[in-house]
Amino acid sequence: MENLFLFDGLSEAEKKEIIAGFENPLKFKKGEIIYSKKQHPNALGYLISGKAYAEGSSQKGIYMRSFEKHSCFGVASIFGSDSDYVSIIKAKTDATVLFITEKQLIEIFSKYPQTAVNYIKFLSDKIRFLNKKINVVTSPNAEIMVLNHLKTIMDNNNNAVSENMTLISKTLGIGRATLYRSLDSLESKGLIKRKNNIIRVTENEENY
Repeated sequence: MENLFLFDGLSEAEKKEIIAGFENPLKFKKGEIIYSKKQHPNALGYLISGKAYAEGSSQKGIYMRSFEKHSCFGVASIFGSDSDYVSIIKAKTDATVLFITEKQLIEIFSKYPQTAVNYIKFLSDKIRFLNKKINVVTSPNAEIMVLNHLKTIMDNNNNAVSENMTLISKTLGIGRATLYRSLDSLESKGLIKRKNNIIRVTENEENY
């Protein structure tokens, strides 16, 4: 719970006071729906233990992203007028989740203004990330699209990521053959390096 982004800059006493007002977390079995338009809407979900993943709400089975322990979801679904949900969250393993309602958040923001600043900062970071994703999908060719995507997913991973061709090709909407050709070309130009199924982006971008 100490890792919850709302707590940045708060004292230990303040954190404990906020936590004391939360309801008991809920437990989910692997495969169960954790979060959707019908289950726990208008609430922030905090993954205390286990793993989860998001899939498209209109196209079931379309994988969107995964959530590890201490991750949050549902942040953008609160305080808005749009009731549509573009994804649903399912338990990838047995999981424990704390839900913080919109009403509770308003009360927390009122008493602890720093938490409101933290919430806005979190959303701003998400917007920047989405802008990067938009840059990826609007790239003029497959090579640049793949390179931009690798940069996006490597930002918080020391500029390296394990190869997962199926996931990358699905995310970008390109065939595996096109993906392999793009990676080979990027490597030949010195823009990426591959070793032991690890891809690393280099600083040499003079070819673009």
